[in-house]
Amino acid sequence: MALVALVSLGCGRHLLSLNAPNIAPSDARNPTHVDVEPFVVRSPERAAPFAAPGPAAVLAAGIRAELDGRALRAGPAEGYTVRCSLDRFAIRSRQSVLDGEELVLVYADLSCEAGRRGTLAAAWRGEIRGRSAATAPNLLGNDANTTQRLVDRALSDVSREMASDLALRALALAGDPSARVFADESQQHSAAGLDDEVYGPAALQENPKGAAPALRALGERDAATRAAAWNVVAMASGTDDAWLGGSSMKLDEDPIVRFVQYKALGRLGGASALEQLTRASGTEGDPLLAEFLRDTIATGGIGMARSPACP
Repeated sequence: MALVALVSLGCGRHLLSLNAPNIAPSDARNPTHVDVEPFVVRSPERAAPFAAPGPAAVLAAGIRAELDGRALRAGPAEGYTVRCSLDRFAIRSRQSVLDGEELVLVYADLSCEAGRRGTLAAAWRGEIRGRSAATAPNLLGNDANTTQRLVDRALSDVSREMASDLALRALALAGDPSARVFADESQQHSAAGLDDEVYGPAALQENPKGAAPALRALGERDAATRAAAWNVVAMASGTDDAWLGGSSMKLDEDPIVRFVQYKALGRLGGASALEQLTRASGTEGDPLLAEFLRDTIATGGIGMARSPACP
């Protein structure tokens, strides 16, 4: 699959910068090291509308930082080396002058293989798909600074969640949620994504037993709280996991919450979840979310199964 890098930002805009998340390294007793090599890009990034160093380098740096911040353990003493190709990186942006809001979606697809460090004995091979969204007021409809902040937030979540999938699902490791360090509260609000809401640690643990507080918040009045709660459901959803979203899921009126609901169904996969996504695609009025639905249906879902613990 060729690398795709598209941004619906209109003519005359400056190149977007891609920034890796700001992560504090964590220490673990008997740590399991996961070394991520530079990503291979299947086609040149010359046409990508991003400032250097570009998506492959920044996404790899973000995932490395997230893994270093997870205090990983429960793996072999020698750890792992991971090699990935970046098959796709795309950003979509929708600016609504009527609503005074901007919505940004980030897509990232990796094909990876992991082996024991030193011997490179095969441990896992597969695909990791990252999807994230961010929204904020953009009253002028053409504020490049707002777009940049939203891209940073969405890319931060993509890096964090893909690292979590790699560590917890692909390599069957254990680890604490990574912790981002910000200079001040304003920087945290501008750069942190869904995972830094109140239920973020539960999302990154992907532990259904720790999801109970988030499940009780799925109907909260505040949209950001609902989105964070649904993100716990999304990250705990995989092709071999139980559904945590309830027997009857009502689609939310807020687009960012609806996106996370769709992501949860997409990560769950299976005939029933895809049928729900197909029905939703017929009524979804937001063009970015409609595209996300079509994309998720076309790939048969975006989730991955949990690997058994590696010997």
